[in-house]
Amino acid sequence: MDNRQTIDNLKGEVDFRRKLSKQQVEGQHIFDDEFDRAGIEVVLRERMETTSRHIRSLIDKNFVISPYVEIGAERCQRSMVMETDLNAGGAAVDLSFDMLKSADYYKDVFKKQLPLRICADLNHAPFKTGSIPFVFCYQTLHHFPDPAPIVAEVHRFIAPGGVFFFAEEPFKRGFHLSLYKTDKAFSTQHRDRGVLRKALDHLFADLTCNEVEHGVIENDDIPLKVWRKTLAVFDRKDIRLVSINRIASDLDESVILPKRLFNSFWGGEITGTCYKAGKLEHSTGSILDALACPVCLASGKESDLKCAPDAFICQECGVQHPVKDGVVFLMEPELRGRIYPEILI
Repeated sequence: MDNRQTIDNLKGEVDFRRKLSKQQVEGQHIFDDEFDRAGIEVVLRERMETTSRHIRSLIDKNFVISPYVEIGAERCQRSMVMETDLNAGGAAVDLSFDMLKSADYYKDVFKKQLPLRICADLNHAPFKTGSIPFVFCYQTLHHFPDPAPIVAEVHRFIAPGGVFFFAEEPFKRGFHLSLYKTDKAFSTQHRDRGVLRKALDHLFADLTCNEVEHGVIENDDIPLKVWRKTLAVFDRKDIRLVSINRIASDLDESVILPKRLFNSFWGGEITGTCYKAGKLEHSTGSILDALACPVCLASGKESDLKCAPDAFICQECGVQHPVKDGVVFLMEPELRGRIYPEILI
């Protein structure tokens, strides 16, 4: 199986997120089963509160959280918490220009400051090797056929002694029968269902969703052995499995222990804090110092970028990476032309 997204997957992601933004920011009605403007704002507030709680717990352990990179940042709501509430500076990275652009709307809704917004392909993240002390993501890694190449790329640009925190990723259920179809958990219909119906759906239903219909990968059945292999690039790890929001165990616990056995049977979410080997230099450098030209990276070079109002210009190869509505496109021009033909330089 190919462990990279296809062009069709990337285009599907862009198309779906564009429609979602039109519904949730502009107020258009496109999807019956997706949240409207008011509904998604409630969800985003919940996510921001969760992020604040998680990152504060890492701060309490004396982790360096700035400069940071959030991958799969969507509307940048979590990065805005970093910038405004946690005194950190960094970058929010996503493939979807429309989601990143929508942060202009949400910063006013939530009264927050914006991060640097970067539209990029996570298989080729535009950061210098060993440059970022803290990287985090939520609900991101399962959007790839295999999370391993993305985690390996994150490991590349994390600084020695740095940390990668991820949360709310799915792992495979030990038991599941496909008896009927129903909506994915993140839908207005599913959230309104009772506990029993949700449990039955979990065990016996094939979940459908608009992402899949648009070609977006929803890899909800990642086996624990795949997660274990994926995260092996990190020197040290604290990985937790959680089912039904309460029953938790460690990934490396014996499967014969009751909670670990239940997690393996039921499936659920995996969350982890991963530590890269080495000693972290306590630097307060700017996120701009960590940026690298994606064209040069593809050829094995790590060159600086000069920031201008309408483009980031590579000091080595001279390629200009456009800035549109406050979002910088740091991907190879050939790829940008295929998924964003309207973005010109």
